[in-house]
Amino acid sequence: MSQYFFPRLRDIIFAIIFIGSLLLGPRLLNGDLGRHLTIGKFILETHQIPTRDLLSFTMAGQRRPPYEWLAQVLFAIAYRLLNLDGVVLLSAFIIAGAFVVVITDSIEHSRAPLIALILTIWAALASSLHWLARPHIFSFLLFAIWVGMLERFRKREGVALWTFPLLMLVWANTHGGFIFGILAWLAYFAGWAWEYFRKSATWETGKQFLLIGCLSLISTVITPDLWHNWNAVLNNNSPYILSRTIETNPPNLGIPNIWPFTGLLVLAILLWILRIREVKASHSFLLTGLALMSLLMARNIPFFVIAAAPILSDWIKQTITKFDHWLKIEEGFTNIDQTLRGFLWPLSIFLISAGLFTYHYVNTKNTFNQFNTQEYPVQAADWMGQHPTNGNTFNDFNWGGYLLYRLWPSQRVFIDSQSDFYGEALTRQSEAILNGDPNWESTLAQYNVSRIIVPRDAGLVSAASQSADWELAYEDNVAVIFVKR
Repeated sequence: MSQYFFPRLRDIIFAIIFIGSLLLGPRLLNGDLGRHLTIGKFILETHQIPTRDLLSFTMAGQRRPPYEWLAQVLFAIAYRLLNLDGVVLLSAFIIAGAFVVVITDSIEHSRAPLIALILTIWAALASSLHWLARPHIFSFLLFAIWVGMLERFRKREGVALWTFPLLMLVWANTHGGFIFGILAWLAYFAGWAWEYFRKSATWETGKQFLLIGCLSLISTVITPDLWHNWNAVLNNNSPYILSRTIETNPPNLGIPNIWPFTGLLVLAILLWILRIREVKASHSFLLTGLALMSLLMARNIPFFVIAAAPILSDWIKQTITKFDHWLKIEEGFTNIDQTLRGFLWPLSIFLISAGLFTYHYVNTKNTFNQFNTQEYPVQAADWMGQHPTNGNTFNDFNWGGYLLYRLWPSQRVFIDSQSDFYGEALTRQSEAILNGDPNWESTLAQYNVSRIIVPRDAGLVSAASQSADWELAYEDNVAVIFVKR
C-alpha cells in the first residue's frame, strides 16, 4: 500500500503548478474574463448559444461566432459554485493538468524523469506570463494532449484514429487555439512526407495521416456557427489592432519574464545542431514553426514550450548517453516512479483547496480572489449600478469586459477587448474618442452616448471637463465618469 502514499513526479508537478496558480489568483483575473462569464451565464440561463452580438450597442446584432462557448460555460459553472474563487480553482486545475500531460509525455519520450521534471518546470515558467482565467488555458491542455497523440501515432503506438476528430470537436468549441492543432498536424504530415521522399516511411501511414487531418478539419466546423469560427480566428490580422495589445506583439527577449522562453529556445537550437542527423523531420517542422510564431507574437510562447519539453527531453537524454552515473540515477528514478500510484496527492490537494474556498465563501460571503481595484473601475461600476441611464455609455477598451460582468444586460458597452469582432475601424474610433479627438462629441452623439467612463489619465477627461455639454458625475483614483447635461 505504500506506493499510494508517495507522489509520482507528475503529482509533484501538479502540486507545484496548481498551488502556484492559486497563489497568483488575483493576477489570473482579467477584463476578458468578465465577457466570458457574461456569455456563459446567458447560455446557462437561456439554454441558447448566441451567434449574434448581445453585448455592445455599436455592433448589436452583428455575427459574433461563439468559438469559446464551451469554456465560457465551464467558467460560468465554476462562478456559480464559488464565485471568482471557483474560476481561479478551475483555471489552476486546467493549467496544472496541461503540464501533467507535458511531464508524462516527456518521461515517455526520454525515459529520463529528472530531465523531464527540469524541462517541464522550465516550460511552465516560460508560459506563466500567460496564465490567465481565459479560454486560452484550455488550449494549453488540449494542445498538450493533441501533440502527444500525434507523436504516439507517428511511433505507431496504437492511437485510435477517431480520437483525433473527437478531441478537435471539443477544442473547436472551446477556444480558437484549435488552429494550433491543425498546424501541428501539418508539421507531422510534412515530416511523414519528408521521410516518405527519403523512403523511410510508408504510404499507408501517409493515408492515415491524411484521414486524421480531413476528419479533424470537418470537426472544426461542427460548431453553433459552423465555419464562421475560422473567420473569427483568422480575421484578427490588423497590424493596428495587434500592435495595441502586449500579447500580440513580438516578445521583448530582454525582459526577465521572457528569459525562460529565450533560454529554452536557445537550448532547442543548440540541441538541434548537435543532433541534426538523428532529429525526426516532424519535430524539426513542429518546433521551427512554433518558435517562429512565438517570436512573432508573445501569446504563442506556451504552445512552443509545451511541444518542446518532451522533444528536448529525448534530445538531452540521447546527448548525455556517455554519462553513465547520470543514466543510472535516471534509471533508478524511472524504476521508482513506475511503482508509485500516488494519484491521491493531486486529488487531495484539489479537494482541500476547494474545501477551504467553500468554507470561506459560505461563512463570509466573500472570496479570496477579487478584481484588482487599482486596475478595474470597481467602485465606479458600483456607482453606475446605482445611477442607471437611458442613453449609452462610452467606455475604455480594456474595461468593456469588466463592465459587462458588472452591469449587463441593463448596460451594453461601446467596445470590449474582443478586437477580432469589433475590427480596426471601430477600434480606431474608440481610441480617437479616448484621446479627446476634436470630433469626439459629434462621434458620441452618433451613438446616443449620454455617459462616459474612462481612466483618469485619458485625454478625454480634459476635453470633457472643458465642454459645456458634459458634467463630472463621479471620480476616484482609477476612473472618471461624465454625464451629458
